[in-house]
Amino acid sequence: MTETKLSEYLDYEKVLNEEQLRIVKEGEGHCLVLAGPGSGKTRVLVYRVCWLIEKGVLPSSILLVTFTNKAAREMITRVEKLLGSYPKGLWAGTFHHIANVLLRRYGSVLSIPANYTIIDEEDSLSILKKITETVETQEGFLKPSDIKKIFSLSVNTVESIKDVVNTRFPDNSPFIHRLETIWSNYQKTKRRHNLMDYDDLLLFCYKLLKNESVGAKISGNFRYILVDEYHDTNRLQSLILYQLARVNKNIMVVGDDAQSIYSFRGATINNIMEFTRIYPGAKIFYLDINYRSTPQILDFANKSISHNHIRYPKTLKSVREIGVKPVVVKCYSPKDEALFVSQRVFQLINSGIQPKDIGILFRSRYQSAELEIEISRLKIPYIVRGGIRFFEQAHIKDIMAYFRVLENIRDEVSWRRIFFQTEGIGSKTAERLVPYISGLKCFDELVEIAEKEEFGLRRATAVKSLVSLLKKIQGQKNMQKGITLIMDAGYSEYISKKYKDEIERYEDIEMLKEIASTYSSLEDFISAASLQEYAKGELTEGTSPLVLSTIHQAKGLEWKVVFIIGVSANHFPHPTSTMDIQALEEERRIFYVATTRAKEDLYITYFTRDFYRTFTNRPSIFLEEIPEYLYEKWNF
Repeated sequence: MTETKLSEYLDYEKVLNEEQLRIVKEGEGHCLVLAGPGSGKTRVLVYRVCWLIEKGVLPSSILLVTFTNKAAREMITRVEKLLGSYPKGLWAGTFHHIANVLLRRYGSVLSIPANYTIIDEEDSLSILKKITETVETQEGFLKPSDIKKIFSLSVNTVESIKDVVNTRFPDNSPFIHRLETIWSNYQKTKRRHNLMDYDDLLLFCYKLLKNESVGAKISGNFRYILVDEYHDTNRLQSLILYQLARVNKNIMVVGDDAQSIYSFRGATINNIMEFTRIYPGAKIFYLDINYRSTPQILDFANKSISHNHIRYPKTLKSVREIGVKPVVVKCYSPKDEALFVSQRVFQLINSGIQPKDIGILFRSRYQSAELEIEISRLKIPYIVRGGIRFFEQAHIKDIMAYFRVLENIRDEVSWRRIFFQTEGIGSKTAERLVPYISGLKCFDELVEIAEKEEFGLRRATAVKSLVSLLKKIQGQKNMQKGITLIMDAGYSEYISKKYKDEIERYEDIEMLKEIASTYSSLEDFISAASLQEYAKGELTEGTSPLVLSTIHQAKGLEWKVVFIIGVSANHFPHPTSTMDIQALEEERRIFYVATTRAKEDLYITYFTRDFYRTFTNRPSIFLEEIPEYLYEKWNF
């Protein structure tokens, strides 16, 4: 192996700290790098690649595995910039990308043609829908999206469909035999039509690597394997890596057990916790110097995560100067919480902080609803990361449509939404009703129109039921009961049939009830919703918007100022986790990820009263277990 100095600018000692340098130079064999947030893990991986190439290792024998294509591109770009040229032949990409390349090249040994088509989620659901229609099922059987979720978890966790259903979805245990039949037919259909879904790429890649004729050859080609975000890997990905590293036994995984928060996707913290058992004699390196946050923020975060039992003990250390303590703010209600956060953000922006330097994080999507209304009122530009605004979501607009026609009977757009979601009123009937909307004076006229147009008994009955529902909503003293009527009249079932994330949508609608309870009139409620729905904030040239995000979507990001809202018992941790120690520890890791997004200022808010849910809240257990000397206490 010939050493080649590729760039005079690669002064490793100058740009890396002591532990980073040790990893780059001594990362031979099986290595686990425990990299805390803000500790420069990407830099270590990039410089490790450069070091290997500089020492004469062929780029084509280096495999860099990332969790997103964006991360792979960024790392390759940094390597290219440091080396002064593109490292031709370097393998870099996601698990699925690497699996696809290997299957195209070697899949023939598994009788997989190289010209297979990769199908997306929508295509998969379409196939499953057709298959399900051919299998005898009973009432209440799963939707295609739920079936696909079970199949995907089965593949990625390397568990049988029976085990996945019994442990994660026990209510569906009576359907296990039918699910197994559908799975078999689904596999046969894909093979017959030369199709591969995303899970197939990993499943067949693993089978390929275990194949005696080519598995060792592929593994032998990769002298060095580097893996980013190892804490996010699932069981199948861990097995794939094991097979890839079995010949040269050079694998370096970088991750942080404290940031393992994706079990709902099949990821498991066990991979990183059991690394030294899977790879006996493995070296462990610690990256615990944090370049992002102030000492006060890290003291708070360190104390929080220390309450977890399943973890590698480590303490993040800051290189930054002393800052201010995190602030825990007690609010009376979600509305008061929204008022505090929006007003504080307004003050910060007026003091010179850019909106893009402020992040507002929450455990669940529904928790941002009140806040979005208040931010819009103040004309603060914002975006919702990884999603759309609360009142722009389809299910919220569907519910709001009923109230909009109560306020304005000639609102054609809202009538269309109502017609299309009402059982018994198809698109053709809706199109025949719409021309009459502009002349409507009362709801009963719709019934007369239906009879006049001779829609038929079923459609006419559906129109009568709809009018009856609208009258009942109109007769309610509060809007929360009106929303309940809409749900009970069939919209709850509509959500369950149409959406695969119905639980989150039900939570959104519960929050909508809560918001409605704070308005004294229908007009004010609709006005506030409309303001939030259509106001985009006032962006001046050169400014970027404030970011609202779920904590899961915020992983890997950072802001000068971070607000974590809704840190109340019964909201965060998620109520379903309180009786399961492993789930509770994952919730605490989610909280830890949120706190470590902050560079300089951290505000954590909670409320003591849910208007609609009628019980009093404590602060989250995650706040109660932190000593009070580590934060300031404010009341709003």
